[in-house]
Amino acid sequence: MSNRFAHGSFIPSLEGMRALAVLAVLLFHLDLPQVAGGYLGVDLFFVVSGFIITRNLLGDMQQQRFVLREFYVRRFRRLFPALLVTVCVTLAAGAWLMPPLELRDTAVSAFYALFSLANIHFWLQAGYFEAAAHTRPLLHTWSLSVEEQFYLFWPFLLLLLGTQRRRVLWVVVLLAVSLWATVFYRHLAPDAVFYLLPFRVHQLMAGALIALLSLRLSGAGANVATLLGTVGLVAAFVVMGEGHSPAVGAALVSGLGFLLLLGRDGSLAERVFGWAPMQWVGQRSYALYLVHWPIVVLYLFATNFELRAAERVLLLVGSFLAAMVLHEFVEKPFRKRREDVTWAQRHAVSCSLVLLAMTLALASVTLGTRGFEQRSNVVIQAMIDSLPQEQALRRESIRFGVCNLSEEHTFARYDTAACAQAQPGKLNVAVLGDSMGADMYMLLSKAYPHIHFLQATASACPALIGDHGFGKQYPACQSLNEYRFQELLEQDIDLVVLASLSTDKRIPTLQATVAHVQARGTPVMVVGPRAAYRGRVPVLLAREESLARVNERLALHVEPYREVLLGLREALPQVPVVDMYDLQCQPECIAVEEGKLLYLDAIHFTRLGALRMGERFRDRVQLVPATARSEAQH
Repeated sequence: MSNRFAHGSFIPSLEGMRALAVLAVLLFHLDLPQVAGGYLGVDLFFVVSGFIITRNLLGDMQQQRFVLREFYVRRFRRLFPALLVTVCVTLAAGAWLMPPLELRDTAVSAFYALFSLANIHFWLQAGYFEAAAHTRPLLHTWSLSVEEQFYLFWPFLLLLLGTQRRRVLWVVVLLAVSLWATVFYRHLAPDAVFYLLPFRVHQLMAGALIALLSLRLSGAGANVATLLGTVGLVAAFVVMGEGHSPAVGAALVSGLGFLLLLGRDGSLAERVFGWAPMQWVGQRSYALYLVHWPIVVLYLFATNFELRAAERVLLLVGSFLAAMVLHEFVEKPFRKRREDVTWAQRHAVSCSLVLLAMTLALASVTLGTRGFEQRSNVVIQAMIDSLPQEQALRRESIRFGVCNLSEEHTFARYDTAACAQAQPGKLNVAVLGDSMGADMYMLLSKAYPHIHFLQATASACPALIGDHGFGKQYPACQSLNEYRFQELLEQDIDLVVLASLSTDKRIPTLQATVAHVQARGTPVMVVGPRAAYRGRVPVLLAREESLARVNERLALHVEPYREVLLGLREALPQVPVVDMYDLQCQPECIAVEEGKLLYLDAIHFTRLGALRMGERFRDRVQLVPATARSEAQH
């Protein structure tokens, strides 16, 4: 019987595809705006992996040499030694470079990564695109856990199905169901769609279907498939950034990766993906993927959380050098070949188990010492440890889950009577926005206790007509947007305050939103871009040795975003636009006051921070022209 699958036979273009995938991810993580969709390189990895693993499994099964234990040993030796070294070195370097709180979080992540549960851990934490991602050096291990979970059920399913017809049927069904679920739930549960295996199965099955049917094109057809797939992927890596759903990108990559695999034997694929530099990168793609993100994150901790062009080049070179070392001295020696002939091959499993024990011990010690917190100033550490309490106080102040919604809520949770009911005889000011709006509600309600504030805010849900936020506008956000720009505005409101994350791209939409509100005869105030710290304030604070002149030092990390403010004022000449940088940083930027935090992260206020900014607001900004009339009534 001929073997259509030929386990282990080398296909050069596959290495080149891996190279394309890892280079996209690497450039994305170096924060290059030209590769805003580079995170989709992970999706290409899944498609290629689905093909390779299925092809190898079917080859062994066809030759009746498949042994489940041998499969898992091969996978363990292929993946875990390099992963163990990466996690261990990251924890050791983190003990030197990372603050205790973030180091503790990394130690927890290490446990999940080593037991192939990182994707579930980070799903529960959520926020791949938040600033906090740059404080998590093991965040990228989520994708490894997805693949490792796939390995647990896929060999069993192929064995159970037995016949070619059943296997093809189930692959098609799994692909279709997973793809449908990905698209359907992209707004309902975007974090689950990003991190969890069921929503990634369609990518793995796209590759598996190619392997199962031995699909391939030849001649001109292969070249056309390669051209379309390559150009499509490069375009996706360039444009699929903010404003595009990662779930839509994942579905797109399933199709484009399918095309690449169809043309894998063509002359164009041989020239593009078989090119020697692409082969070299592809062979080291796993090591490069493992090491690059911890290097970037640890470098950010060691510096100022801002990457300049020269630093990006330095990190790129450093990532390649580290990957070469990991590949040559860990990956290659421990990898299973046909026969274990070297000492490293014969003792790969036992050495890996010893290294696993060492890594788990280091993670345990890190947790037991609370991230080696004895390194920190006692007063500063107490402030950082107060974060959970400060977060709870903020949630209470912004009326989280009642007047401020998030992806975990339905619109039914929004209490229109308590949150958005105007009161006759009072000055009624409606605050509409995302988490910036929630902060403004907290700020204004403390600064003007005699004014009645209506609140319609939701996380990652800008108060903009027709805006889709970060490409994942969720149902509660959509319903809230309809409510706040229709029913809410039908009331007798003296002023609408629009407070959402400001960017140049959103200015035209904001103009339309302002016009919509003004058309109803309601004055509008726009809150300008918030001054933001490069890096979370608690993280920056943890690097300080004392509180002496600490605000002055932390102010060096502030981004003023003045260009966006000027753009807003130019676009809205008749509308008051609040200069938040002036409020936050004149006469000085205050991040800490008498042992208390004024910021939870890089941009959001604590309750005390809102109180202090509210005092500055009251002193410098005329809230509404009608204030004098209203105050006379009081």
